[in-house]
Amino acid sequence: MNKSLYYIFVSISFALLIAAPGRLAFGIIICLEMFFLCLLNYAFSLLTKKLNFGDMEDLVLILGLVFSTVLFKQIMMWIFPLIALQMSFVFYLPLVTTFMISSVFKKDAELETSFFENIQLTGFFSISALVFYLIRDILGYGTFTFPSTYVLIEKVILPENALLWGTFFASIPGALFLLLLWVLAFLFVQEKFAIIERIEKSKNISNNNFQTEKNMEMNK
Repeated sequence: MNKSLYYIFVSISFALLIAAPGRLAFGIIICLEMFFLCLLNYAFSLLTKKLNFGDMEDLVLILGLVFSTVLFKQIMMWIFPLIALQMSFVFYLPLVTTFMISSVFKKDAELETSFFENIQLTGFFSISALVFYLIRDILGYGTFTFPSTYVLIEKVILPENALLWGTFFASIPGALFLLLLWVLAFLFVQEKFAIIERIEKSKNISNNNFQTEKNMEMNK
């Protein structure tokens, strides 16, 4: 897959980090939903291939993702009713991201390969998202939270008098500020890897040219 598209879809996914409350418990639910949709999308993709829907394939996949999202929300309402009530429309945001990512991978690779690439991207997002939510949870609320049936399980990390300056990170502007820092760090690391790749390619080209010249001399 084209790297630029990879970064675009990661950025789209991070819109979820702003919409949901900044607690680790909500981040865990979002990540679980991403994997849930990814698995069911793969199942619906296998079904459409087997039944040969043709031009109707994308429509069937969209309907399948809508069904999967509603199903996941109902499961969460049964297990974690408080969290499901607070998240509300946030449940439907991963639907768009999952469909777009799977569509691009599907065009570039076989179904099984695209599934594993989709899982890889989802895993990358999940790790980053959990770290993001954890930072907001600790700095904004001074807690470490986990989902529970009727109340969030909270482990107090910071005392209340230490939260005067940290409440900013519990707000949407604070989330945007943290997201900006994350993107800048991401781009910095990306650029470093790009430099390393260019250096490696230059070395390989130089070695190949040297070997070619050496072979030509030996043939003479």
